[in-house]
Amino acid sequence: MARAPDIANRVLDGRYELDELIGEGTFGRVYRGRDLRLERPVAVKVIKPWWAEDPVWVERFAREARTLARVSHAGIVQIFDVGQSGDTLYYVAELLEGGSLADRVRSGPLAPAEAVDIAEQLSRALAHAHSRNVIHRDVKPANILLDGAGRVNVGDFGVARLADGSSHGAAATAIGTPRYMSPEQARGGSISPASDVYGAGVVLYEMLSGQPPFTGNSAVEVAVRHLNDPPPALPPSVPPQLAAVVDRALAKEPADRYPDGAALAEALAAIPPEVLRSSPAAPTPPASEDEATNVVATGLTSAAPTRVVKKEETAATRLAPPPPPRKDTRRAVRRRRYVAAFVVLALVAGLVALLSGGAAKSKVPELRGLKRASAVKRAHNGHLRIAFTSRYSDAAKKGIVIGQQPSAGNNVDHNARIHAILSAGPRPVAVPDVVGRDVGDAENQLANAGLHSSVTATPAPGKQPGTVLSQSPRSLAPPGSTVALTVVQQPRWRTVTSFASSGSGSGRSVPFRIRGDRWRLSYEMHYVGSCSFLLVCFGPSADTIRVASGERVDNFDLDDGTGKTHELSTGAGIYQVKIGAGRDTARWTVRIQDFY
Repeated sequence: MARAPDIANRVLDGRYELDELIGEGTFGRVYRGRDLRLERPVAVKVIKPWWAEDPVWVERFAREARTLARVSHAGIVQIFDVGQSGDTLYYVAELLEGGSLADRVRSGPLAPAEAVDIAEQLSRALAHAHSRNVIHRDVKPANILLDGAGRVNVGDFGVARLADGSSHGAAATAIGTPRYMSPEQARGGSISPASDVYGAGVVLYEMLSGQPPFTGNSAVEVAVRHLNDPPPALPPSVPPQLAAVVDRALAKEPADRYPDGAALAEALAAIPPEVLRSSPAAPTPPASEDEATNVVATGLTSAAPTRVVKKEETAATRLAPPPPPRKDTRRAVRRRRYVAAFVVLALVAGLVALLSGGAAKSKVPELRGLKRASAVKRAHNGHLRIAFTSRYSDAAKKGIVIGQQPSAGNNVDHNARIHAILSAGPRPVAVPDVVGRDVGDAENQLANAGLHSSVTATPAPGKQPGTVLSQSPRSLAPPGSTVALTVVQQPRWRTVTSFASSGSGSGRSVPFRIRGDRWRLSYEMHYVGSCSFLLVCFGPSADTIRVASGERVDNFDLDDGTGKTHELSTGAGIYQVKIGAGRDTARWTVRIQDFY
């Protein structure tokens, strides 16, 4: 692999002195430098020489750098200058000391409140750029710089989009970092602000869980997982409201995500702070005897410490002698008052009992035939409490009162407890285990047990069509109820992905996952210009590679015409089809179809 030369200790254009190499990316190397004219530290990104060999790309670089220089935001690394010194193309940006978010997440997941704070700052920086039609395309922790105060600055903003339109070979590939790449970037589709939202969602997921949602042994495998796989569940410590925001940001289709950074920032800001900060409080250690004394001494305030008198100090304190005993002349008076009050209360109680004919009584209402809530309401209206038990019954629906004790009409004391019996419905029947059986046989067994069945077909590569994959419920069910069966669907051709030539004669390379034993490429191809009048044409060709091993499994030329099909029986796996441009310009469309 070619390596860019290290040009530390050089001065570019007599102005920018390069001190030391501090980073390297796809497009170039970053040096800590100094602006000799303005006497300030700067970061200088020197573009790798093979990019500068393309005059189209150089012109686009200058145009895009000028656009990015107008993107001024506190959360975006500012670009100061762009230039070319001999064969060296470079741009100059503000130098920010401190680590990146990548350094921070290496030490483990962040607390939800801290992760949301960083993600919201990131989203607002993206929102500012999106409002000026600038898309980052490479949102990842290494491009998110953090200062000592926790402020976020986004670096390499928008530079990834410079690869579009290059005649350099590397420009034909998807641009971005695979672990943080949106599905549309992975398939080489059009990019929008929602692509940056996906990258921010991956960054937020990594902050909360400690790792990105998708990893793999190769860039192609990671890209395929972004295209097809749902992200694993976040840790249980992540609040559901925050997990819902992450899920939407990681939607496969751009239209299902937040449309831009502003919408994502508002969704994060709407999560209540107390939800993010909520966590079990640390247990308070038991207070020592002296500490307990201090609590009593200080009372309800802790504004100022209160001196605690220790035991040894208490023992040393001199006490005055007790006063001599004297006769309490008020004791007889208090005793006479207590007796008088007791007599009055007894008279009042006797009068109440006489007028009411004894203890207050309630008549037990009829509860049978009522639902639970209605029975509770009727009992409470009669000043009675109620307790429930249940038993199976073929005569009443589940939840209906079928018995009570005492019976309706009896007189009982206020607040007496009534015992009510609820129907648990008919006694359940045993559900036959039909998993693995043919669906017709399964339905017959369920019918013989007095049960109905509903069937849902689902694809299951490698399984016999019509086989029951799962059932619900599996053990017991009410008689006459329905058992849901999931059955292997009859195989058919299913479109996995499709793509087309750009019209400029360039090729394409697309990864995808195959689940069935066989699959096919359906395509249309037409030559452009006069090639169709020649005897021999050199059109595009298709190369098929098994990603796991790098093995080529097939190669064929695309023929001129419509409705062309090329079928392969390679089995399940992740594959990559590379369509070469050919020597004669042609237009083509390809659809990958899996049979399962």
